[in-house]
Amino acid sequence: MSRTRWWLIGVIALATVASGVLVGLLVVKRIESGQWQMISSADLVEVKARLTGPVPPRPSRVIYLAREPLTFTPGEDDAARGQSSVVAAKAGKPVKVPGWKGTAKGWGQVVTCVEKLFAPFDVVVTDQRPAGDDFVLVAVGGRPGDVGETNKRVGGLAPFSGGVIPRAVVFVFSTQLGNQVTPVCETIGMEVAHAYGLDHGYLCKDVMTYLKPCGAKSFVDQDVPCGETKKRPCMGGAPTQNSYRRLLEILGPARPVPAAGPAR
Repeated sequence: MSRTRWWLIGVIALATVASGVLVGLLVVKRIESGQWQMISSADLVEVKARLTGPVPPRPSRVIYLAREPLTFTPGEDDAARGQSSVVAAKAGKPVKVPGWKGTAKGWGQVVTCVEKLFAPFDVVVTDQRPAGDDFVLVAVGGRPGDVGETNKRVGGLAPFSGGVIPRAVVFVFSTQLGNQVTPVCETIGMEVAHAYGLDHGYLCKDVMTYLKPCGAKSFVDQDVPCGETKKRPCMGGAPTQNSYRRLLEILGPARPVPAAGPAR
């Protein structure tokens, strides 16, 4: 058989595999979303990653803001089971977080603020416990000492590896923050983003910064050095981080809201 024919056979085989992958991806999107959707560039990036290397953990796409008292046990992060690696590292025994002690109005403002922070991305923010087990749990309330942290100035804690941690449990110490809406909201943004793999950024307007005063913060579409009180390389050695683009890569863009149908 000639080289040309072998080459044609190889091209046909690759095309067959690629079409099978795309069809499979369409089916997966149908199962996950409940409707047929076009394949996006983020989906193709995921396919490439699956074909060329180890499959990265899938991010949890529900952020559950918990205002009630909760008990956590030490272990690998499992939001649905109340298991936390932060508790494992800081306390080593079960702990109880007392929950939100601010006003009902203040809580509603916190939820709205967090929704706005994550609005550009394909993720749901809710203060109602999700039915399934795949979500990020944000325990809002109390002080650092409640989870065994000795630094009394800490406003929040989250597991961090530089990559996605599915079903993570993060803590935001709202009593420590005076139950103030903006500090609590922005701390939630930072700690949840840590669970998605984001480092601290050295830009005053970015949610991921420790710099202050800065005014209102957001995930900024700008390449900036990492760091706390001074600039440093980011986790993994990258010279900069773009918090907005990084979350967009991990979560994808927000899905368009379906248009309302005609009145009947």
